[in-house]
Amino acid sequence: MASTPPGKTQDEHAIVERAVRRLQERNHLDRHVKKNAEAFVSYLVKSGIRNEDDLVELASIANGKRYDPRDGSFL
Repeated sequence: MASTPPGKTQDEHAIVERAVRRLQERNHLDRHVKKNAEAFVSYLVKSGIRNEDDLVELASIANGKRYDPRDGSFL
């Protein structure tokens, strides 16, 4: 497993990694979309959502758009 990024616990990092891997298998994400999905899933995990199925579904709905937590918009 890759090293844990600063500010994330190993558990959070593992959840994000697995969810993004599932998204990539499902949708074959390009680099830009994958980065946005990782950021959004990380935000959701830090917000308390830990169920991988929920994380994958919410990230799929976001469709690779960048999430701005300041105002709740997708760009």
